[in-house]
Amino acid sequence: MELKEEIAKLIRLQEIDSEIFKLREIKDKEKPRLLEEIKNRFEEKRVMVKEKEEEIKNIQLRKKEKEMDLASKEEGVRKAQGQLYQLKTNQEYHAKLKEISFLKADISVIEEDILNILEDLERADRELAERNSFLKREEEAYLKEKQKIKEEIKEIEAKINNLEAKRKRLTETVDKKILERYEYLLKNRNGLAIVPLKDGVCGGCFMDLPPEVINRIKQYKDIIFCEMCARMLYLEEDFGL
Repeated sequence: MELKEEIAKLIRLQEIDSEIFKLREIKDKEKPRLLEEIKNRFEEKRVMVKEKEEEIKNIQLRKKEKEMDLASKEEGVRKAQGQLYQLKTNQEYHAKLKEISFLKADISVIEEDILNILEDLERADRELAERNSFLKREEEAYLKEKQKIKEEIKEIEAKINNLEAKRKRLTETVDKKILERYEYLLKNRNGLAIVPLKDGVCGGCFMDLPPEVINRIKQYKDIIFCEMCARMLYLEEDFGL
């Protein structure tokens, strides 16, 4: 086994795994988060429509209450007018006329209230129509963006599958014991198992390492690991990087 060749394979494998790791982060976290964001933004606009619908219901309820009140007052007038001819004294007659006058005054106020409510209802209906029209456009934009993101996810999945196929072919050529250690580090070091040593600094944990580490790496007798993060180390210049 030529150790330098095995390290070269691991460097290439790490490139593939880093790309897979990045794509999975996008597919499993970034894209779902984006889908949730655009969904929430659309739902906020839907709420605006529901709020206006609720406002209209409340206005209609106010209108119904006023109409019931109006009907009650009008019935009071009819009843009082029917009683006028049954009264025996002028005092009772004038008191009943005064009662009718008060009822009619109340009716005028209620009718004015109903007219104002009808204006509120007309305004709210108009605003609801505008919001529904706006919501329709927003829904079309939302569904279009949603579909675009889903298509991007499919494209990412295709890239991942392609990279995993390349990975499989490459891992079949790597020494099993070295691959086993690499896979362990990959899993336990956030997707980064082998890193370059630059100017005495580990490319994984960025800790300074003793100068003799470079000489040990160049001998290619054993794989050298960082004393701090335990990742595999290599020198870029030895691999034309």
